[in-house]
Amino acid sequence: MYEKKLFLLIMKTIRLCICLFAVFCYNSLYAQEEEGNGFLFPQFENGVVIFKNGTRTAASLNYNMLQQKMLFKDKENNMLEFANIPAILAVTIGERRFFPITSNGVFYEEIKTGDFSFFVQYKAIMMSQGKEAGYGGYSQTSAITSIGSIQGGSISSNAGSLGSGRVNLEINEKFKLRKERLYYIKSGKNYKRFVSAKTLGKLFKGQASKIEGFAKEQSIDFTKTEDVARIVEYGFSMMNKNQ
Repeated sequence: MYEKKLFLLIMKTIRLCICLFAVFCYNSLYAQEEEGNGFLFPQFENGVVIFKNGTRTAASLNYNMLQQKMLFKDKENNMLEFANIPAILAVTIGERRFFPITSNGVFYEEIKTGDFSFFVQYKAIMMSQGKEAGYGGYSQTSAITSIGSIQGGSISSNAGSLGSGRVNLEINEKFKLRKERLYYIKSGKNYKRFVSAKTLGKLFKGQASKIEGFAKEQSIDFTKTEDVARIVEYGFSMMNKNQ
């Protein structure tokens, strides 16, 4: 009787581990773990802030994927964020164009593909690899997913009220950056998310089977933006043929 109960307990534990592993793999499908500081660009780049009133202001810009905020540096090299997001029409960094989606500073990048476009949201979290365990090692048993507090002050400028911010991480803890890209198609004023050929097909009504077939034939990899651009362009072209 005891052996039977022990066997059932072991089987339940194995099934639980398999389920947890499957959930982890699903959540990691479009995520990458790598070194980094949470910024989209390696350094602050020259760009332009375009306001809805027609004003254009040159700035040194970068996008913080941890905070999901567009940041810039002032003359004193302070890192600041825009407070009056609704006044901004778009931000360009080099040849790349970003649009504010929420009033608290989330920006999506517009990706052109032929005569059409789609949008990418960049997100990141810091994954703890464990706390220092001595002799240069790190304890994996204490590993957690965490991010330190964000602190900020405020300052005024011609662009409006601005706030500074920085991310503070726990001392003696090793972190890795976990980045992910979320894809959207704009429909009217709404942004509709897709993660696969199947979900993309639902956004192009009547073209689902063709889009899924295209993805299979072309081996579309949804972790690669260039592949996503190809299948989005195909979806729009199919829609135009039927109009």
